[in-house]
Amino acid sequence: MRQLDTGPLEGAYYRTGGGSWQALSFSGGQATFTASGDYEVAVRCRTGTSPVVDLHLFKGTVSQANTLTFACTVAGGSYSTRTFQVTLPQNIGNQTIQAGDNVFAGPGTAGSYEGTNPVTVEQALPDGQQEVLFTVFRLSGSSSATPIGYKLVSLNVQGSGPFTVDATGWQPFTATRSVNVNAPQGLTSVHLVFFFKDGMKSAGLIGFLGPYGTLSLSSGKYLGLAGAFRSSGTDNVVAYKDTGGADWNVSLLNPWSSGQFSVNRDRFTFSYPGVQGYGLKASGLVKSTQGAPLTVRITVYASGSGSTTYTVPVVNDLGYALEDFTTRQVSIESLEAFKGNLAQSQSLETRNPSESALSGLDFSLAQRQYLSFTGPSYTLP
Repeated sequence: MRQLDTGPLEGAYYRTGGGSWQALSFSGGQATFTASGDYEVAVRCRTGTSPVVDLHLFKGTVSQANTLTFACTVAGGSYSTRTFQVTLPQNIGNQTIQAGDNVFAGPGTAGSYEGTNPVTVEQALPDGQQEVLFTVFRLSGSSSATPIGYKLVSLNVQGSGPFTVDATGWQPFTATRSVNVNAPQGLTSVHLVFFFKDGMKSAGLIGFLGPYGTLSLSSGKYLGLAGAFRSSGTDNVVAYKDTGGADWNVSLLNPWSSGQFSVNRDRFTFSYPGVQGYGLKASGLVKSTQGAPLTVRITVYASGSGSTTYTVPVVNDLGYALEDFTTRQVSIESLEAFKGNLAQSQSLETRNPSESALSGLDFSLAQRQYLSFTGPSYTLP
């Protein structure tokens, strides 16, 4: 079991085969325990720092997952906005730089070339020595962005800048690859493609609103992020993939349907077909024994059919109890069904994963947000 951040822990326990709970000790952000079949884990983080997840609950079997990851804070790492003054050459490959071309240092704020240098670009990055990928795109209206070229720069990032990037060393993308997203009916699709290699602390943007560009580097990963969403914001389906620098035909899960999730007191039933597991983040289910509400994040691995049930445990030594079933007011921030390696996808939350951790990434997620109910029972409408 691995903690993705440095948020303080109040305690961790595990049990196997429905047995008694045993203390779990972390060293260097990691802990191990032995199980031969099913297991459960409960971790409580220290309250008082926002945003936090106070309680993490896991259930699975060793055949479903032998590595668990979590973060006490919602997003770890200390990132600050940096300003770059970027000078573009007259040409990158056989493309002449034109007014309106956009320059990125990642998924942050693009700079627009308006016929004069330098171009101001902003990107959130951590402090320290790192490689930063700058990319140039040519936009056609609001529906198409053609990759033009790139430059990988080694910088010691300290302070807000501005940092100077000169006109030497720019290269054309070696090829462009297509991205095709077949969105479920009623949802609007989006996609981004990033490049990441060891030595970078933030991935570089290499594709959006169309194809993506490949680089003439001997190492690195091409990370696709594609999804579709409902205009109300309640439904999202997302796919992450190590594309290998090839064309990507995106396969998305369908949105949640009525009746695929239900609650009866402390027992949850998930019935989304064909997935490997479920996630639930909610408040109003459990409380501190001192009465303060706690936010809980539940991860449950599914049976072969994708359906499963889960009973919320109480680990007395972690100082929490169930809210009263009759009077509780539950707010579900997100309900998720997923396919793929969850621990691998969560490595993206570190915002500085390794190439090896991302190798072969292929993860899909269906998410329903902003649900609420009062009382002992609930069925997804």
